Amino acid sequence: MKIRKLLSILILIGFIVWSLCACESAKRQSPTPTPTLTPTPTVVAENGLTTEERLEIFDRVWQIVNDEYFDPTFGGMDWQAIGDEYRQKLETVQDDKTFWREVLLPMLFELGVSHLAALPPGFANQIDAMTFATGSLGMDVRLLDGLAVVTRVDEGSPADKAELRPGFVVTSVNGRTWEDIAAESLQSPPYNEAHQLASRVQGLRDLLYGEKGSSVAIEYLDAEDQPGRVTLQYAPRSVSVCGQIDPALPPACADLEVEQLENGFGYIRFSGFLSPVLDGVLQAIRDLHDTPALIIDLRGNPGGQYFVRKGIASQLVGTPDLFLRYQYRDHLEEAYLDPVPDAYQGKVVILVDEHSASSTEEFSGSLQALSRATIVGSQTAGSCLVGEIKALPHGIVLMIPVAQGQTMNRRILEYNGVVPDIAVTLDRQQLLQGIDAQLEAAIQYLLENGQ
Repeated sequence: MKIRKLLSILILIGFIVWSLCACESAKRQSPTPTPTLTPTPTVVAENGLTTEERLEIFDRVWQIVNDEYFDPTFGGMDWQAIGDEYRQKLETVQDDKTFWREVLLPMLFELGVSHLAALPPGFANQIDAMTFATGSLGMDVRLLDGLAVVTRVDEGSPADKAELRPGFVVTSVNGRTWEDIAAESLQSPPYNEAHQLASRVQGLRDLLYGEKGSSVAIEYLDAEDQPGRVTLQYAPRSVSVCGQIDPALPPACADLEVEQLENGFGYIRFSGFLSPVLDGVLQAIRDLHDTPALIIDLRGNPGGQYFVRKGIASQLVGTPDLFLRYQYRDHLEEAYLDPVPDAYQGKVVILVDEHSASSTEEFSGSLQALSRATIVGSQTAGSCLVGEIKALPHGIVLMIPVAQGQTMNRRILEYNGVVPDIAVTLDRQQLLQGIDAQLEAAIQYLLENGQ
């Protein structure tokens, strides 16, 4: 599988989650001559890179960011001085691991933005389990008060058959706690509360997906905080819609659930803005056309493809309104929705949380700005830039943000995220009682504000 093709898809759908160090940043002032570094004698490192090759990669990455980063002011930071500082550190590097973890990536992370990272050979081929895994345990977790709490269990899933329930606490997966998993990795930007909260438990969430038929051991605390242990097999993804989004990749899957609630409201949940779910979501909106309101559940949805979010938004708005502005390095582009003659006319509520990112933020933030949707839940990740992929020598791949998205009222979503109109957090005790506080808040809002 070609790294370039793989990464272009992963970045496109916003599913690369880097776990690397957070570095304190400060504004720097310095002259801007092109810096140089005299290579030390050739040293072949763990992954086969020589000292000269690491220097070549460093300089190439620094220069591309210098020339193509969306903000020529670098947010007031001195990119030249940052490069000088890390280039000096490079002089003492003797292996690839140190190069990546202590020099190249920390340098990029100094800018404190999402969608900016370099991928070493091999790492790029770690396909995101939530998207490409053939099997699932049929459950999800969130970090609530320092505990990895089960928030959803799909009916008929391995988790359901093992009698795991919302409100239970996952204490370990294959003998590793979420703290163990998080401790093995460092944290990437943006350095806001929502994204960092999501990052701490993301590694555990990934383990809820795997190769169909393989097994995983789950240790947990039940409703009475009594410990339990169960071995589960990943089962076929029964609530997912899968399809080919690139010939170089295995089929990608996204969960899709559609129902009409007892109060008559429509409910649609999908876990990624991916082409396989587009037709299903559009059909669901048409099927629920006469319902007084739609609740669109995007909690945990990390993003997806532009034409998918635009197509769904168009079906909810109907008129060619301004959808998003994209600020590039030297120009501003505007994107408009498509006219839809028989668009959905009822009220729209969108559920989001700290695991909602990228395309999900553009979708929900734009509909909020257009006064077309009310947002319920917790603040989103603030990971919302337009990334471009660069294939570099030695199998290196660079992701660089080339544009910053803004809603029609010029709200910047990167770092800031989408702030809910109605802020509601999940609660373990309520989950144990079968109460999804965020969904209940959405329903209550619709009941109180007319249909």
